[in-house]
Amino acid sequence: MLETLTTLFQPWSELYADSAWIPTAILAVHVLALFAGGGIAIAADRRVLLAAPGTREAYQAAAEDLRTTHAIVIGALALMVLSGLALATSDIGTFAVSKVFWAKMATFAVLIANGAYMRRSESRVLSAATDAGVVIDKTTQWPSPHLPWAVLKRSAAVSLTAWFAMVLLGVVLSNI
Repeated sequence: MLETLTTLFQPWSELYADSAWIPTAILAVHVLALFAGGGIAIAADRRVLLAAPGTREAYQAAAEDLRTTHAIVIGALALMVLSGLALATSDIGTFAVSKVFWAKMATFAVLIANGAYMRRSESRVLSAATDAGVVIDKTTQWPSPHLPWAVLKRSAAVSLTAWFAMVLLGVVLSNI
């Protein structure tokens, strides 16, 4: 199978190897997408992790902020996938057998799954924060145990860790 894939991507591999600007452009897109998407996600994760118990409005604002950042992060992830495929197929024989490459792909899968889970959690936080039936007074520490803020914080910690791991594995992978 690897031999078939190598043969299939041989023209691309040769074009990539014979060009000075194609590898630079693709790597630049990959790194800039990682920088933009990861930077915005890390900043949002940090805000969630540092949020202290407060008012319903504070949690609503934090979850809304997180939701708006996800659109940018998802776009950056799409660029990372496209540029990553171009990079991987330029030397498929090396990447297909690389444990570091597959560790990075596993980390990417965790990041995507966690992001989907996080989107669901942020929707629940927004729903709970805007629910008129939830009574909040000065003695109630918000969020109460039945609300998903703690789940959102755990997801933010996983996201933060996964982004840093992606960068680390990418640096290691570039030296293979």
